[in-house]
Amino acid sequence: MSETTEQITEAQLAATIDHAILKPEFTRDDVDEQLTIARDWKVFSVCVRPSDIAHAVQFLEGSGVAVGTVIGFPHGTTSTAAKVAETRQAAADGASEFDMVVNIGALRSGFDDVVRDDIRAVVEAAGGAVTKVILEVSLLDDEQIERGSRLAEEAG
Repeated sequence: MSETTEQITEAQLAATIDHAILKPEFTRDDVDEQLTIARDWKVFSVCVRPSDIAHAVQFLEGSGVAVGTVIGFPHGTTSTAAKVAETRQAAADGASEFDMVVNIGALRSGFDDVVRDDIRAVVEAAGGAVTKVILEVSLLDDEQIERGSRLAEEAG
């Protein structure tokens, strides 16, 4: 039996990358350095802090690099109303993708309706834009990971 492997180029690989620019200590110069890397390598997208969305959108204009952000980051413990407001503001600032952090405490407590409704509210606020759910799997057991994944799927 012969194996064939398909080789991809650096450019093809770069086009699959979602480059996270989330360090809280980053200055504007640090952010610009990372945005330059993203633009030059033509990555698929960047994920920036909410305060950097408008700048990133302007910086990357015409590059083909999508700008996303995090919602409820880093712990997912903000209220659903706060996550919805954050999502709407991020969309108004130009974000086209949203990575929301699930409420880990609610998930671990078995509050499935709370978790599902929280995710659904953010998905609806995103208005059809790509919305991903972050499960901090290092804090969850296998059952919680499976349940969190199912709840995310159910929420849209």
